[in-house]
Amino acid sequence: MDIKKLLVEANQYSEEIKHIFIKEYKKILDEHDLSSKQSLVLSILEKKKKLTMNEVADIINGTASAASQFIRKLESKQYVKREVNKENRREVFVSLDENGERFFQEMDAADDMVFEKYFMRLPEEDLLNYFNILKKLHDIVMTEVNRRETNDESNLNGS
Repeated sequence: MDIKKLLVEANQYSEEIKHIFIKEYKKILDEHDLSSKQSLVLSILEKKKKLTMNEVADIINGTASAASQFIRKLESKQYVKREVNKENRREVFVSLDENGERFFQEMDAADDMVFEKYFMRLPEEDLLNYFNILKKLHDIVMTEVNRRETNDESNLNGS
């Protein structure tokens, strides 16, 4: 058995599935008129509950000024709100606002639909295997990323 050929074919399946799932979620993005970058920031906000403007700048790979403009657009649509850090007035926190919360309620409903429509049709054993394989692959990838970042930092520090 040619493992590389098997992986290429598995990747093709994964890409086809991903495109179908993207269509399911794109409807919500379109209804909310959000770009993929905006939805990424909102997703991270939903998990972390609040971000600093510097963290937003890192996520969008932009400057503090670009992050401020980016957040201003989301703020004008009530997806996010800003609040000044009471302990350090120069620092501003960003958190989800009403429309941001509503967006994630809709995304959660879409998740439920995708799970029911596709995943729950698989036997439980297959779902457990799928989970275990993804977890192992995630661990390998994250270990490699962390190793690379550590090496990059060492090189910057002259070590």
